[in-house]
Amino acid sequence: MPRDEELIGDNPEEGKISISRDVIATIAGLAATDVAGVAPPKGGTMPRGEAVRRLVEVEIAEGRVKLALKVGVLYGHAVQAVAQELQTRVKTEVEKMTALPVDEVDVEVVRVVFPEEGRRKERIA
Repeated sequence: MPRDEELIGDNPEEGKISISRDVIATIAGLAATDVAGVAPPKGGTMPRGEAVRRLVEVEIAEGRVKLALKVGVLYGHAVQAVAQELQTRVKTEVEKMTALPVDEVDVEVVRVVFPEEGRRKERIA
C-alpha cells in the first residue's frame, strides 16, 4: 500500500478500502470554502475544486487524522470565530465522508485579506 493512503477496512472476503491523503485534503479544503470569512493565504479568491487541497496538510497515523490549514481571514470577520468555525466544519466533513476520526484541525491564520485585494487580482487574471 502506498504511504499516501490509509487503510480503513480490510475484510478478506470483500477486499481493502484505502483513502488517499489527497482525497482527505480535498474534502477539508472544500469544507473550508463553505466558512464565511475564510480567504486563501495569499489573497484573491478561494481556489475551486481539487485545487483547494493545497491549503491543507494531512497526517495519518494509526487510522487517525491530523489536519493543518493555512488561511487568510477577510477583513471585517472575527479571526477567532472564523478559525473555530473552520475547525468544526472541517472536522465534521472529513469524519462524515471518510469514517476516520480527526484528532486535530490546526488553523494558522497568516494574514488579513482586504476585499479590494480579491477584486484587483480577479481583474488582473
